[in-house]
Amino acid sequence: MSTTVQEFSDLFIGGEWTPALSAGMLDVVSPSTGEVIARVPEPTDADADAAVAAARQAFDEGPWPRLPPAQRAEYIVALRDQFAERLDEFNAAWTAESGPTLAHGAGLHAAVLSVYDDLIARAQTLELSELRELPDGTTVEVIHDPVGVALTITTWNGPGLYVVMKIVPALLAGCTVIVKSAIESPLTSRLLGEMFAAAGFPPGVVSILAASTEVSEHLVTHPDVDKVSLTGSIRAGRRIMALCADRLANVTLELGGKSPAIIADDADLDDVMATLVPGFIAYNGQICAALTRVLVSRERYDEVLERLAAALSQVRVGDPTDPATDQGPLGSERQLERVEGYVRSGVQAGARLVIGGRRPPGLEQGFYYEPTIFADVTSDMQIAQEEIFGPVLSVIPYDTIEDAIRIANDTEYGLAGSIYTKDPDLARRVAREVQSGTFAINCAGVSLMAPFGGYKQSGFGRECGPEGLDEFLQTKSVLLGG
Repeated sequence: MSTTVQEFSDLFIGGEWTPALSAGMLDVVSPSTGEVIARVPEPTDADADAAVAAARQAFDEGPWPRLPPAQRAEYIVALRDQFAERLDEFNAAWTAESGPTLAHGAGLHAAVLSVYDDLIARAQTLELSELRELPDGTTVEVIHDPVGVALTITTWNGPGLYVVMKIVPALLAGCTVIVKSAIESPLTSRLLGEMFAAAGFPPGVVSILAASTEVSEHLVTHPDVDKVSLTGSIRAGRRIMALCADRLANVTLELGGKSPAIIADDADLDDVMATLVPGFIAYNGQICAALTRVLVSRERYDEVLERLAAALSQVRVGDPTDPATDQGPLGSERQLERVEGYVRSGVQAGARLVIGGRRPPGLEQGFYYEPTIFADVTSDMQIAQEEIFGPVLSVIPYDTIEDAIRIANDTEYGLAGSIYTKDPDLARRVAREVQSGTFAINCAGVSLMAPFGGYKQSGFGRECGPEGLDEFLQTKSVLLGG
């Protein structure tokens, strides 16, 4: 039976659906089957220019940046209600274009709705100016202004999540926003456009373009874009940073991770596995904060390896729409090829393949890959140093806790990590000494209501919490004379 292919011809620019300025079309390929499921217009530089012009006019002349935060929050309430109402449709679109299981989408987006509520509540009491009496007897008013036209560049692994991490904070700050979503995310991008339209935002405030890297770079270098906020790889971050440097543009970078999980000798492995395994394998490891390096003492190395292999061998890979499936396909053919390349690298470097390392038998169609464990990994191996963004786990032995901390810090990344131990003093010491922007004790993951971001080449700036809103504000001091 042939797959029905949806076709679209318009783009969401300045809050309106407008015909694309080029006849070029892109195929949307299902990662579950490898088949084309939709065709969408390919945004061009001209479409990007139209989005920037709409955002610039809306910021310079429109009401949006001049509304009180609480009034802007009323629009976010309407957007949140749209998201909640169409959540099943959004999850289905995300599964169709990028392969997460429906259960993964439902769980993630339940958390996203809570973040909406937190941001809305925060906006009700947000003060963007204050008077300060200075030691010399003078008074200043400190004003926090929106930074201007904000470009948010997002990836395909969390299109609903990035709305509350980037887009809503920018809007609450008073910015107008151009969303440059991943070219692999046109279906969810369309749904987000429909939600923004239904929420009734003023003209020009929001545009959404699922566009290529070339269009991204055109937007980044546009003189009317005041702020760039990127989620992506280190390579993408370096490129965006270089482009922003030419005009000293304001930039926030949330980049990749190679996050360690340190297992102390006193840890209860039943408790460890309950969060470590999902902390690694959620969405096939296609999460920047995934725990992809397990550090364990030589005394417990074989025991931990056996437990990890047993747990991951039970992960059911298959159709992401089937409730019995634990993991669906990787997000794209490009991602599958990337994972296969890293697995070859691990074998060639001398690491021992414990489980996985192949496409599952019987799932030749689509971009499926088995959960994979490498043992006898040394910290200098490529699989231990670089972000794979797939279901590949490196298990690395350590001699002492100090050695574990050294190995944890022995990468260019510094995004997240975990320590598993019954000793609270040890846990706090390790959390302080591991160089990462977020860290977890006896659990895995991050809070979407606390500041999130990286150390070292995992980026700079913060998303989520009040710090995430601050990224879209700039500060002015007004000296009050007389």
